[in-house]
Amino acid sequence: MSKLAERIRRASRTEPAPLGFAAAAARPKAPTLLTIVRLSSNEANKVPEAVSNGADIVLMEGIDASKVSDTAGKAGEALLGVQPDKVDRQRIAALRDAGADFVVLDSDSAPAEALLEEKVGFVLSLEAEPEDTTLRVLGELGLEALIVPAPASPFTVRQLLSLRRLSALAHTPLLTEVKHDAEASYLQALRDSGVAGVILDSGAIGRLGNLRERIAALPARGRRREERADAVLPAGVGAASHDHEDDDDE
Repeated sequence: MSKLAERIRRASRTEPAPLGFAAAAARPKAPTLLTIVRLSSNEANKVPEAVSNGADIVLMEGIDASKVSDTAGKAGEALLGVQPDKVDRQRIAALRDAGADFVVLDSDSAPAEALLEEKVGFVLSLEAEPEDTTLRVLGELGLEALIVPAPASPFTVRQLLSLRRLSALAHTPLLTEVKHDAEASYLQALRDSGVAGVILDSGAIGRLGNLRERIAALPARGRRREERADAVLPAGVGAASHDHEDDDDE
């Protein structure tokens, strides 16, 4: 498992209700959305700034393995991902060995053999919305995440359903681009639609701290509505159902 997969798993974890005020106050609150800063190949000098402003992940575009090692050293505790211009299995291996935790691939141009490389995470970038069958097959590839186009504004119920469809059928977390001034309600709606991380360009680094504050203030992930509905069914309902089954057996 890549470190990206582990961080997504922690961010997506459903929080149980705390027992008492003291327990709630003592427990450190983990962010429920990861923040990803995307930098071009000539912006490696901005990696320390992105990290100091709280980036969980730095995504470098168009750099090769020769530059990854130095960039990874600047990233500190932040993860380093790479979206290379050219992709083959040998380049993927070189990026991994140089310190890249995961690689972003384009679904239309990346060779399938690239996915055979081990000990590195894979994120697939989608431009169009795939058919149901394609999404289900994607779920079998063991991808860390899917990068999907940012929903247009305003974020409608139709767009929410589209994101939920992608996440549910592919069984894969989503990453998408947001503006630095995205409102808390919009971030929460994205999160609850299957988005595990938000992507910002380098121009928003200086305002990343404000975005992280809004993310930190989001309510904890809770159980889904249907799970809550099951939890509050009257005690006799389940028992009555079993009684009917027993009568049928007789």
